[in-house]
Amino acid sequence: MSAGADHVVAGVSPSSPRAETVAWAAGEAAARGAVLEVVAASSRPGDAEEAREALRQAALLATERAPGVAVVTRVIAGSPEPVLRAEATGAGLLVVGADDQSPLLEAITGSVPGGLLTTAPCPLVVVPKDAAPPGDTAPILVGVDTAETSRSALDHAFSMAERSGRDLHVVHCWTAPRDPAEQRAIADCLAGYARACPDVAVTVVEVEEDPVTELARRSRKAALLVLGSRGRGRLASMAFGSVSRTLIRRCRCPVVVLRAEQERIGS
Repeated sequence: MSAGADHVVAGVSPSSPRAETVAWAAGEAAARGAVLEVVAASSRPGDAEEAREALRQAALLATERAPGVAVVTRVIAGSPEPVLRAEATGAGLLVVGADDQSPLLEAITGSVPGGLLTTAPCPLVVVPKDAAPPGDTAPILVGVDTAETSRSALDHAFSMAERSGRDLHVVHCWTAPRDPAEQRAIADCLAGYARACPDVAVTVVEVEEDPVTELARRSRKAALLVLGSRGRGRLASMAFGSVSRTLIRRCRCPVVVLRAEQERIGS
């Protein structure tokens, strides 16, 4: 698998950083041998001092979680979504915390994680509030739709499972009538990954179930969920019930989302 970019970007609130978001980003940066860049977007004049204190706390959290990781902190004037989008250009990952607001309010005002789903220039990781560290046997999940649309997600999931030593559970949810041709295409695709990553223990789960319900349930005992996204805009994905948009709100483990058109970046 290809090597990832040499830095991980974590977006934090200029008032108080979430410990679980910073800890996850620091651990991943250390595992990659990457620099962790912690960014606070300050949209109000006079907030810079508060933001600098938040970043000081974030840097302490990062080094507690991953001693020796290189940490860079930056306060940048502007709104969070465009600031983080710009800072994540060329990064291996962009890590943010899940949104607290209701789905109705998000539909009216938007949200930073929801907006970045369709605009982030690299894989996006959304960490749920108060996410607990996963157990040693917690698997990595990857949700697959079709063989073609799931390739970026599979590439990323196999890379992370290979590096972490965790089992990989490939979850394919389907509704009747089942498409035998697509089932064969997914099997052939997975066979290729198995040959490339022989040390990854893979379990394939095929279930007639709504993907949001099934993946949200399985996320309670998972270390990570990897998803592909077709990259619909915010209003369109609201209307069509985007799986990735719903899951970043409902999952209890961090969720990695890759758009189909993004370059596949390994870990």
